[in-house]
Amino acid sequence: MKSLEKTLLCYARKHVPTLPSIYTWEFDTALVYQTFGWDIGGSNWYEKASALKRYASQQWGASPDQRMALADYAVRVWGGVKGNASATMQGYVQIVSQGQVPINHKGIASWSKVAAFSNPNEHAIFDARVSFSLNVLQMLQGDEQRWWFPHLAGQNPRLKACWPRLKTQARKQGWLRIATTDVYSTYIGLLISVTRKLQVEIGDVEMLLFSKAEDFASAFNEVYPSP
Repeated sequence: MKSLEKTLLCYARKHVPTLPSIYTWEFDTALVYQTFGWDIGGSNWYEKASALKRYASQQWGASPDQRMALADYAVRVWGGVKGNASATMQGYVQIVSQGQVPINHKGIASWSKVAAFSNPNEHAIFDARVSFSLNVLQMLQGDEQRWWFPHLAGQNPRLKACWPRLKTQARKQGWLRIATTDVYSTYIGLLISVTRKLQVEIGDVEMLLFSKAEDFASAFNEVYPSP
């Protein structure tokens, strides 16, 4: 994992400063105020998203009765993931409220949002874009051993088109597959190691990987074009 840490550190050191211009995930700040009473400030979407998570974390700690509402907003409204049953969301809230996360990566794109909104200092979102970026970063810039992060279902057609070829190349190169029970802890450990060296938040590196996914898709297509 040291080789991946070195690769990500080098990439993040160069690109994290660009987050105010490249992170563009928008949300309805008026709806946030109407729902929770939070006045989200910031001059760009990176600053606004960071403020949103801070407010959510404060509310999570101060008002346990609001945790389901916070989780629903984080996953369904802000994150746009609408397929979770109420019982599933209740399970995520319960386990995160106990200071834990689910034991395997099933549903990770949803429950990691709940975890990140509950405590952005210790948790970060892991979704299809993040996983894709970590894999392609290793494919194009890594050295020594490479580690395969799971293929998660996502809505981006450019990433969807790349995943089969990405898997094929990873198999040819003998990548090590991260066990389903270790995906999130491996990811968070990686972010912590990198962000301590850069003196930034773990959410900064997560937002960088999220924002750069389409750029990684373009770079991957140049090296491994579709037949």
